Amino acid sequence: MRTDAQLKRKSSIYTDSETYLQAIITYERRKPLKVFLAVFLCKILYFIGKRVGKGSSLPGKVVLRVFPDVLGRLRLPENIIAVTGSNGKTTTAELIVHALRENGKRTECNFEGSNQTEGVATLLLRIASFGGKVNCDAIVIECDERYAKRIFEKVRPSVLLITNLCRDQLTRNGHPEFIEDCLRAAVAAAGDEVRLVMNADDPYVAALADKGTVHVSWFGIAPVNSGKQGGGMYDDGAFCPVCKARMAYSYRIAGHYGRYECAVCGLHRCKADVEAAVEMPDILSFGDDIKMRVKLPGITSAYNFCAAVAASSAVGVSVSDSVKALDGYGLTSGRVTSLPVGGDDSLLLLSKHENSFAYDRSLSWILEQKKPCTVIVLVNAISRKYYTSETSWLWDIDFDLLADEHVKKVVLAGRYVNELAMRFEMSSVDNSKIVRNTDLSGLRECVENNAVGCIYAVTCFSDKATLMKALGGN
Repeated sequence: MRTDAQLKRKSSIYTDSETYLQAIITYERRKPLKVFLAVFLCKILYFIGKRVGKGSSLPGKVVLRVFPDVLGRLRLPENIIAVTGSNGKTTTAELIVHALRENGKRTECNFEGSNQTEGVATLLLRIASFGGKVNCDAIVIECDERYAKRIFEKVRPSVLLITNLCRDQLTRNGHPEFIEDCLRAAVAAAGDEVRLVMNADDPYVAALADKGTVHVSWFGIAPVNSGKQGGGMYDDGAFCPVCKARMAYSYRIAGHYGRYECAVCGLHRCKADVEAAVEMPDILSFGDDIKMRVKLPGITSAYNFCAAVAASSAVGVSVSDSVKALDGYGLTSGRVTSLPVGGDDSLLLLSKHENSFAYDRSLSWILEQKKPCTVIVLVNAISRKYYTSETSWLWDIDFDLLADEHVKKVVLAGRYVNELAMRFEMSSVDNSKIVRNTDLSGLRECVENNAVGCIYAVTCFSDKATLMKALGGN
């Protein structure tokens, strides 16, 4: 089927103006049929795919292969919120959807987690009518940071939320500066009218907003004293991401987050339009009279909730209404799960492999509980998306945090137990606390025989099922 450009190039063959006009009319009439067929094909493939576990991205991949321009022919709602960044995308997207729905907005989201172009296509086509109209008030799209530009070339968001930018998936993404370039291209692809919602505390995110950018809202966390913060073997916040000069901090909240200023190029922490203060471990305050209870305290959770409130505000929901909707909300995305051993206080904290920031935040949260505990660290499959046995990222994690009086035992497990043991040999954790489990079939027995206090497990979603099975859960 010819595109518009091809049809125009062929216009010279029509010597009769009436013949040419009829060709144009015929071609335009085919567009609704193309949309109908694309939507129908996606719905059928989605129905079949859900029953074989392939329904999240395969339908969109097939449809885009047959009808590559179909997304541009859909009638989408005015409010399209794209969520991207290194950490917190899935959680923040869920929070935004809940806040909008509780405030009367019909909202859809790619909850399956397929956050590349094909997954977004699956979402839009399966919820569209056969005429190509998406009947809802808002769409929330979780976007992989490397694929955001490609997604925005097909679907332009009205709001673009960037949660953060840090070291993540070394084999796939390399250095944060590469992802910074990807996100800068994504911002350009989103267009001049997009409303940017950005983390004011992250200098890598702040560097994406060019001087003079008008449509930008900032969110952040007020200074907190959250105890020892993980630093790993490096400090990505030491130098300005714009000019590479030494960065000055008046305070740090976590990792490279904080109040920063570069004396050379002027990059600095902007005043946050939406700012949360951690008044108590489980209370966030957005002003004197606007407070929110959070079921999972911690800095990571605080940033996710603050980002969701800021994004909801960008589409017309007031801060107070968003806070009211999210007050006491329990996440369903499974980032924190009860363990089948150790009692009610024992938790699995999902932390992305190849992402030291996520691990450091989980370890810091464990210490903040100030409870005698046993910590399980399991690395069995580094990624579920691609094969790699590269484990240098373990040296970026600040496992020295576990050299704390409340941590009584550390159980290392998984295929890479020896690599973990070598990393801990170079940490300040007392070797007498460390237990190696080389056989996952015996992990439950190992934990039951060695555990002291409540149990916390730290691993990636790629290893969640393996860990839960080994401990006797589902």
